[in-house]
Amino acid sequence: MTGTQTSRAPLDAVAPRVSDSTMRRGADAETWPERRTPIRVLVGRAFLLAALVAIVSTRGAVSYVALSGTLLLAGSALFLGALSPPSETRALRSFRFALLLAGGLVAYVLLQSWSAPGNPVANPLWSTVARLVSPAGGAISVDPAATRDAALLLVSPFVFYAAALALFPRDQGALRLLSWLAAFGVLFALFGIAQIAFFPRRLLLTDKTAYLDSLTGVFVNRNTAGTFLGIASLILITLAVTMLPRHRGGGRHAGSVPTGPLGPWQGSRRLPVLVLSVVLVFAALFLTRSRGAVLSTAVAFVAVLPFLILSGRRFSARSEAASGSRSGFPWRAVIAFGAVALAVLAVAGLFGGLTLQRMDARGFDEARLCLYWSALDAFGQNWRFGTGFGTFASVFPIYRLPGCGAPMDVILRAHNFYLEGLVGLGIGFVPVLFLGYAHVLANLGRGLRHRRRLRGVPLLALGAVLLVTLHGLVDFSLQIPGMAAYFATYLAAATTISLGRGGNGRRRTSVAGR
Repeated sequence: MTGTQTSRAPLDAVAPRVSDSTMRRGADAETWPERRTPIRVLVGRAFLLAALVAIVSTRGAVSYVALSGTLLLAGSALFLGALSPPSETRALRSFRFALLLAGGLVAYVLLQSWSAPGNPVANPLWSTVARLVSPAGGAISVDPAATRDAALLLVSPFVFYAAALALFPRDQGALRLLSWLAAFGVLFALFGIAQIAFFPRRLLLTDKTAYLDSLTGVFVNRNTAGTFLGIASLILITLAVTMLPRHRGGGRHAGSVPTGPLGPWQGSRRLPVLVLSVVLVFAALFLTRSRGAVLSTAVAFVAVLPFLILSGRRFSARSEAASGSRSGFPWRAVIAFGAVALAVLAVAGLFGGLTLQRMDARGFDEARLCLYWSALDAFGQNWRFGTGFGTFASVFPIYRLPGCGAPMDVILRAHNFYLEGLVGLGIGFVPVLFLGYAHVLANLGRGLRHRRRLRGVPLLALGAVLLVTLHGLVDFSLQIPGMAAYFATYLAAATTISLGRGGNGRRRTSVAGR
């Protein structure tokens, strides 16, 4: 009793009208009135969302001009967010970690592009060139200008991630951001379906010259569109889970979270609208005919949905223990995984005819395997410092093995996110990758341990991490700025919920609990 009185005392001083029943129900929701949002935060949010729309709609901002313009908007949003960084200690650490990691990467990329006479770490190719044209110096990068330009590509997801952490704090803000990301994903799916049905040779204001038989939306590549839609489907499922009623101790709780922050998904028919939206996104995903995106999305759903089903039963664990019934958890796990696997196969059979047909016709791509061996050879000969970030297209012809596609094919990317990172950055890419994954997984893991009614948010975010990880093995979706920005913004919202407890300081521990 003493501990209870101590924990409620600060709440009474802040929100004395909150009832005891509301306190018991508010495990994951903010149970006191939300403070009025400062105007600078509203402006920052507008900048961030405008930047997100711009970086996606300009073919993923694959051009330097488009990326520069969208980063100007996102950087302005980050500046406004930095004026009032996250108040939650752990979220503030994530905010600073993202900025420090981005700054370190940019510093390393600039070091790679630094050219000076007698540079001891210059790429050996410069000594060969010196005998022909006598250049003034040498650099780690084989193309310093391309490496400097690629610094914007490297820093863009960190800018979106940090800005979203600062501008959408606490559960309310994160849920609002998730709702907007979901709406954006649905609009992308609707546009893609309309595109392939009515103007298959157009990408907004430009002509579409590749993948004419596949849905690509505003992107050039169907695999990027597939990854985008796979993540959008997970966000929609996240919103649906937060709206589902929960049973606890025989009583019915009418909703997991307050409906206020759900933006376009409010209203009495929000769940049917969400179901229809999920169907549209899945239909668009299969119309991309992307084997990697469809398979990665399927694996992500099979991996996380059973745990989502099983975690929902924890609310009735006490009543089962009181009645003396046995858990039977292993059987439930087997049933849950089997049910999800059958559901995924059913959806694939219903919508994925074109993709399955392409898988059967194309089979295993031997040229892609040859490409990977060539990239490994390039890394092996430049493993210490890399060839310079953003120089894969320049250096690959040197290491290209015979049989890697048609002789006239121009290969611009490694079609493997990790191999291209190793080629460009060298062995230093490994600790950077490890730090990034460790940070994200630690944050989401904490959400799994400490959140209750919002546990589905970090769980489904782990599914998104699995999706992009698997697809990154066979494609370059994360190297497209628009795709990376959308994913980073989603991770920021999931991180806020994972690290937050519904309030500020000690009040978060006493009221929001878990």
